[in-house]
This record gives sequence, C-alpha cells and structure tokens, in this order.
Amino acid sequence: MLEKKYRLALIGCGSMGAAHLDDICEMENVTIECVCDLKEERARNFAAKYHAVRVETDWKRTVCSDDVDIVIICTYPSTHLEILRECIKQGKHVLCEKPIAQTLKEGEEIVRLVKENPHIKVLVGYILRHNKTYMRVADMIQNGAIGKPIVMRMAQNHHTMDWEKYLHLICETSPILDCGVHYIDVMRWFTKSEVTEVSGIGLRTEKDVPDGKFNYGLMTAKLSDGSIAYYEAGWGNTMSADNLKEFVGPKGRIRITYQMSRRENQEEGDLIEYYTYPEGHYETINVLCKRKPTGDQLATLIEMIENNAPANPLIDDVYESFKWAVKADEIIKEKL
Repeated sequence: MLEKKYRLALIGCGSMGAAHLDDICEMENVTIECVCDLKEERARNFAAKYHAVRVETDWKRTVCSDDVDIVIICTYPSTHLEILRECIKQGKHVLCEKPIAQTLKEGEEIVRLVKENPHIKVLVGYILRHNKTYMRVADMIQNGAIGKPIVMRMAQNHHTMDWEKYLHLICETSPILDCGVHYIDVMRWFTKSEVTEVSGIGLRTEKDVPDGKFNYGLMTAKLSDGSIAYYEAGWGNTMSADNLKEFVGPKGRIRITYQMSRRENQEEGDLIEYYTYPEGHYETINVLCKRKPTGDQLATLIEMIENNAPANPLIDDVYESFKWAVKADEIIKEKL
C-alpha cells in the first residue's frame, strides 16, 4: 500500500518557518505545495530553497487552495485566530505556532473552534514535547529521580543581533508570553501538577520599546505539588545570551545543556547532568536530539489525521500554559 502524500502550505517565511521546512523538506510523505509571505521576495527565496511548487502573498488564497491538505501557521499571534478559522472552514488540518493568540479571549475562541471541529486536526507547536532530551528528563522526574517538590530554574535570554526583528515581536507579544508558554508547559508536564499562582517583574532596557511593553521579564510560579519555578526571558542589544534549564529536588538535580552550548563533546548531542543525593553520584547522559524536531512534530499531526491519535500536547494543556503566561504578562505590565 502506497504511503499517502500530504500537500503542505507554510504561511509565514520567517525563522520559525525555516525551522519547520528544514526538517519537513526531507520527509517522504510530504510535498511543499506553497510558501506564503507578505514579502514576495522572501517567499520566493523559501520556494527556491525548499523546492516549493508555488509562491503566494495572500494567506486566504493559500488556505482556500484545493491543492493543500495541511497548513503550517508561522505568523504573529494576532493573526492566528483568523487564519485558523478559515483553515477549519476550508477543511485544512493545521499546525499552528505558539503562542496560540495575542489575548485570552482569542485563545478561548481557538480552543472552542478546535473542540467543535474534531474532524479537523489541529496541533499547536510546542516543540519541546517532541524533543528527545526533554522527554528523557520528564521521564526521569516523573519516576522520582530527584524527588519532590522541585525547583525549576529556567532562563532564555537573547543578545539580539537583529534588534528590529525583536522590536516588532515585542510590539506584538512579550518575551514572557512568546516562549513562556513552553516553559509553563514544561512545569506542568514534568511534575504532572497544576500551576496555582504566578507573579513577575519586568523592565524596558531599550529606549525604543513602547510604553506598556517590556523586553526583559522574570516570571515565578507555584504548583499544586509544592514545586516552584522561575522563567527569565530578555531580548536586548546589551543582554547576554543565556540558556539555563535546571531542576533541583531533595534527592538530586538535573541540568540540560544543549549541544550547541557544550564546551566539548558536541558530537554526542545534548548533555543531561544528573546528580544524586545523599550518594553524591554524578552521571552524564548524552542524547542525540534535534533542538527543534519539527519533522517529529508534523508526524504527530499526521498520526492525528490518519489514526485519530491525541494531540501532543492536548489543546487543554496548550490553553493552561497560555492562560498562566498571559496572567504573568499582565502582572508585569501592571508594575511597569
């Protein structure tokens, strides 16, 4: 029996769009039918690089095309609801980037649409759920490797080499909301517990960040099992790049170092450092892992389409992380 071929359209030819197609263009059961971007030259460059059949600048024409089965939405969050609504109307399955929306009201509407149209499969791009390193650490923590409750220390700061790009994104969302949804999801996923409280502080360190917006934020969270967490995110010309992911419990700690951040043995992949107490034992675990396994993520969507498999994460889990990230974002903005 021949494997079904899925015709895919990408809307939004930015860095995340490239991350999707870098992996997906190698999949044998996928053809890239269309790449769409408001800037035609950028779309044409994508088409040439990834061998797309055609180029579009109008997302509605893209979604309404009879030659498309799956749409990947890589646009700003404020556009997600409108594009998703049209995809469902046109019978297109969807892989939508995070955060799902710009506001809580829009996020609630997206959840409603997904639940009311189960025949259209929608997967939100929480790429860490498909990352082998994070899957390994989740399994370790859930099986008691470091005990409970735990402290989760997470930071992702960017020294921006293209400030205009980040400034546009800040006007749309914030560092805490943009990737904070990932790490609130990690908190809930790793502990199998619910967030019960969030808080945060933030600051504008760049003079051209608009009033009411911030480019540096620190969010804290409490969870129902007693665990606590923080997530630090900053984008700026004077910010140093930082990528801390550490989980500390009464029986030990686990730290993730990405392959690109290793000082040695990068060929071994990501590094998981595991310390046990009271034994005082250190263990290093190497995991060969793509940092953004978008091909595995798309394979999950195809499993949803072909076998009615559950989404990973479920739309309710997506909404929970989004809801708390929005709450933290609001708290920070109230203090600016």
